[in-house]
Amino acid sequence: MECQKTSQRAQQKANAVALLCQFSSCQAAMSTNAYTTDSAVLAASICSAIVYQAMVRAPPSYPRMVIKTASTALLSAFCYLRDGPTLLVGALALGSTGDAFLAWNDETSFLLGLASFLVAHVLYIVLFFHIGPSAGDIGAKLQLLRNSHDWRLGTAGVLAVLVPVMVVQLMPKVGKDLRAPVAVYSLTIFAMALMALTLESSQVMTGAVMFASSDSILATGRFLVPTASAHQAWMHNAVWFLYYGGQLLIALGVVGVVAV
Repeated sequence: MECQKTSQRAQQKANAVALLCQFSSCQAAMSTNAYTTDSAVLAASICSAIVYQAMVRAPPSYPRMVIKTASTALLSAFCYLRDGPTLLVGALALGSTGDAFLAWNDETSFLLGLASFLVAHVLYIVLFFHIGPSAGDIGAKLQLLRNSHDWRLGTAGVLAVLVPVMVVQLMPKVGKDLRAPVAVYSLTIFAMALMALTLESSQVMTGAVMFASSDSILATGRFLVPTASAHQAWMHNAVWFLYYGGQLLIALGVVGVVAV
C-alpha cells in the first residue's frame, strides 16, 4: 500500500514537471514570436522608408502618401510592441499624420502637417524631460548640459544661433498668416533638440539633431530656395533621410533608455 502511494506521488511530481516544461516552452515560443513580430514591423518600416526615398521627388499621389506615412506609422507600432513610452508612441503617430499631410503641396496640408509635428515635438520635450539623468528637474538637466564640455554643448550653441537666424530669414518670405506658426514651430523644435541633448543616449541626441536639421532644410527649400533651383533635388533627399533617420534613432534610443 505504501509503495503504491509512493508511486502515485512520484507520478504526480513527474506530471507537474512535464506541465512546467510545457508552460516554459510555450512562454519561450510566445517571446520568440513577439520578438519576431517586433523585428518584422521594424524591417517593414525601414523598407517603406527606403522605397519612399526612391520616390521622394515623384509628384504627389495616394500611393506615395501611403508609403511615406507607413514608414513612421510602423515605427510607432514597433515602439508600442516593445512597450515603449506612450509619449514616444504618440509622437511617432503624430509624425506619421504630419507625413500624410506634407505628402501634398497645398498650403492647408502644410499647416495641418506643421500642427501635427508641433504637437509631436511637444510630446518629445515632455518625454525627454522625464527620462535620463536628472529626470523631471529642468534646472539640473540644463546644468548637466552646461557642464558637458563636449559636442553636446557645441551643438546647443550652434542651434541657439541657427534658430533665430532662420526665423529672421523666413519671416519676410512667408505669408503673414504663417509667421506666427513658423516662429512657434522653430522655437519648439529648438526646445526639443535642447532637451534631447541633456540625455546620455547618443542615439536620441543624434536623432533629435538630425530631425532639427531636416526641418531646417525643409524650410529653406520651401521658402528660401527657388522651386526651379538644382539644389531642390538633394534638399528633398536630405530632408527625408535626416527626418526618418532621426525618428528611427530617437525610437531605438528611447526604448533603450527606458529599458535601462
